[in-house]
Amino acid sequence: MTLYYQQCRLVKQTSATTRVELTSWIPEKYAQLNSYVKLKQPDGSFVDGWEVKSISSQRLQENDLPDAHAMIKGHKKATGDALPKRG
Repeated sequence: MTLYYQQCRLVKQTSATTRVELTSWIPEKYAQLNSYVKLKQPDGSFVDGWEVKSISSQRLQENDLPDAHAMIKGHKKATGDALPKRG
């Protein structure tokens, strides 16, 4: 069975005055407008309370998802940001 992902805009109210928004690729079965999802953290734990506010019509297989780490590394190399800083 092929697992597909959809890009979603997610919102989390962290306090009465603070709202955090992000865009993330989530498994298609969880990409339900106005539903709430948990996001996996680097340490393996999950953070609850992210509301799905919009869903892209594009869907990708897991192995086709963009690699953010590689994209940032490539950007730094292309712009010279990865070079040692001169003092």
